[in-house]
Amino acid sequence: MPIIPPQLLQPAVRNLANCNLLQGRLWKYVVMVRKHYAKSQPPLEVETMIEGDIRIRTSLSDHIEAQLFWQGYQEADQGVLEMIRKRLPSDGVFIDIGANIGSFTLVAAKIAQHGEVHAFEPSAHHFFRLSKNVAMNGFGNVSLNRTGLSDQRGSATLFLPCLKGEMNNSGAASLYSCGTEENSQAREDIDLVRLDDYVSEKGIERIDLVKIDIEGAEFNALKGSRSALSEFRPIVLMELDLENLKRAGCAPEEILSFWENLKYEVSRVENSGDLIPIRNAGDLKLHQNLICCPMD
Repeated sequence: MPIIPPQLLQPAVRNLANCNLLQGRLWKYVVMVRKHYAKSQPPLEVETMIEGDIRIRTSLSDHIEAQLFWQGYQEADQGVLEMIRKRLPSDGVFIDIGANIGSFTLVAAKIAQHGEVHAFEPSAHHFFRLSKNVAMNGFGNVSLNRTGLSDQRGSATLFLPCLKGEMNNSGAASLYSCGTEENSQAREDIDLVRLDDYVSEKGIERIDLVKIDIEGAEFNALKGSRSALSEFRPIVLMELDLENLKRAGCAPEEILSFWENLKYEVSRVENSGDLIPIRNAGDLKLHQNLICCPMD
C-alpha cells in the first residue's frame, strides 16, 4: 500500500502533466506515479474533480480512470474535449455512445445545462459507475441507457478485456473478441438498440453533437443512426482504431464512404485541437479521433 495518500501528490502530478514545456522530458514521471499507485491491493478508489467542479469516482488501477485522477483528462481525448466545449450549446442535445464511467457525459451535462444528454453504456460495471457519477453531481438533464447501439435491435455478447500488465483497461470492452484469447475472456450479455428507434420513441427533436467510442462497433451504430443523422445533421466525434475495425470485419473505406454519402466532411482531431482533413483511408493513422461535420 502506498505510504503517501494519492490526494497529496495529485496537484503536483496534474501541474506536471499540463506543463507543455516540460511534458516531453518529464512525462515519464507522470506515468511512473500512475503505475505505482495502480499496484495497490485492494485497488484504490478515490473521488476527484475534473473540469474544475465535476465530481467523479475513479479507480487508480484502471487505465482510463487513473488518467482522469492524475491528469484531469484522458491523454488521447484532449482534442475531443475541446471540440465539445466549443461546439455544444447550453441548450443543446448531446448523445454519448459508449459512455464508460461518464467523463464526456458529465462535461456535456455541465455545458448543456438547459439541454439534454443521452448516454448509452451496456457494460454493467461501467453503467453502475456512470450512474453514481451522474447522481453525485445532481445532473437532472441526463438520460441513462444500459444498452449498446447497433443497426438492429437484439442482444449480443460483450467481451471484457483480459487482465494484463499493471493496469486494467476496462474501457476496451468490445462486441468483438480478442481472437485466440476468446476462451479466457470474461463476457456478459447485453441489449442493443438503434439510435433511430430511440430518437423516435423519445420524441427527440434536435441533436447537436454525438460522441462514439465503442471499440470497433462504430459502423453498425452509424447505420442504425442514419435517419437521425440525415434529419438533424449533428457534428459527430468518433474514435476510430483500425485494429478494432478489422476485428469487426469492417474496412475504413466503409466508414469514409458512409460519411461521404451523407455529405459530411471528416477530419482528425489532434490533441492540440487542430483539425487534419481526411480525404481517403491513406490519411488515417492506426488510432485517432475524428470529427465529422455536415457540409450544409
